[in-house]
Amino acid sequence: MEINIKYIVYLTVNTANKKIYIGVHRTNVNTFDGYIGCGVIITQPNTYKNSKTAFQYAVNKYGVDKFIRFTLYEFEDEESAYKMEELLVTDEFVKR
Repeated sequence: MEINIKYIVYLTVNTANKKIYIGVHRTNVNTFDGYIGCGVIITQPNTYKNSKTAFQYAVNKYGVDKFIRFTLYEFEDEESAYKMEELLVTDEFVKR
């Protein structure tokens, strides 16, 4: 299996309430590593069971099967990924 490490800008959707989360993650783009956002890895309940953020609380409440992650963009470097995230996560995005 080829390892292809990139920085992705992703969108995670909570299918139970239709809320969305956008973030950046370093990953092998050829395989899904279970990361859905805010430190949550779907195969590791300890990453959301003792919730510290609203996102972790939602995963704990609704269950990992209610969350789907989509890759929006791939970048070779972290800086470019965070610049794209900044363009997407505007004040209007946060307020909605």
